[in-house]
Amino acid sequence: MFLQDAKAAVTDTVLIYLKNSGRVVATKDSADYFRFVMSPDMATDSNFYRVCDFYFNGKPKFFAKSLSNWPALVIDGYTLSYFPNGNRRCTRQYKNGYIVGEELNYYPNGKLYFSRDVDGNTWKLKELRDSTGNVLAENGTGHIVIYDINFKNITEEGDIKNSMREGQWRGLLGDTGKYVCVFHKDVLKSGITYLKSGKQYAFKDTIVKAVFDGGISYFWSFLRENIVYPKFALDHKLNGDVVVGFTIDKSGAIQNVHIVNGLFPCFNEEVMRVMKSSPMWTPGISYGMLADQKLIVSIFFGQEGLQFGALQLQSANTIFGR
Repeated sequence: MFLQDAKAAVTDTVLIYLKNSGRVVATKDSADYFRFVMSPDMATDSNFYRVCDFYFNGKPKFFAKSLSNWPALVIDGYTLSYFPNGNRRCTRQYKNGYIVGEELNYYPNGKLYFSRDVDGNTWKLKELRDSTGNVLAENGTGHIVIYDINFKNITEEGDIKNSMREGQWRGLLGDTGKYVCVFHKDVLKSGITYLKSGKQYAFKDTIVKAVFDGGISYFWSFLRENIVYPKFALDHKLNGDVVVGFTIDKSGAIQNVHIVNGLFPCFNEEVMRVMKSSPMWTPGISYGMLADQKLIVSIFFGQEGLQFGALQLQSANTIFGR
């Protein structure tokens, strides 16, 4: 029914095919899901574009409203996401693109997984339960269990106190091994990775971010020296943000450059061109071992020059955001 309603919209509608990572792809066969972005309905929410994502089984994946059109979406208001079986996955409240207030996350069986209060970059866990409804943690204290994206396996677990990791935490590294960490007030005191091959790696940081040769200031210089403000944009006084995602692999090479949240095609194409020409990086480290890392950065095109947002890791951990 949701899909029929979206298709029936008489307003201008954009259709986009996407991977689960958020990367836009050209064809349906390459996509994991698809998105409709519909122009504001003047009879109801005249200020909002409507964003509707669907799985290829026809069931809804994500509903939201945006203050701006695709590709530069700015989510605002209540959002609702679903599992492929049709059950709720997550409800959130946004303000100008940022999560605010209470966030509710669910298991595929429909039971509550965890709830937390979010305010900018800070959050406080209200409650976490197992898949049968038993409370494991509340008011920021108790035992945390983290699953993979499909809720098939436990990937990490340990205790928290006042919403900070405390004591021993254990986790899996895919099919290659496991790790054991000891925390005090969310600060890592020790960590060891145990591989199935028998090798062990001690580490002092769970994640060490990949580094551009010379550091972040050299990365900004590389972008400023190589990005050319498109003539079309200058002539028409266009400006705005482009968010670009990319992977730094274990060798330090840049891979999978893609637009996460784009703007005008001339900006998107210029960012893609320059990012693909990036020199080698120092690769990132995860739990003591070299690892591929997915990163994102925002680039603001303004009439007075370029500005950059923080270089951030893309995270699959929905509780701690690491």
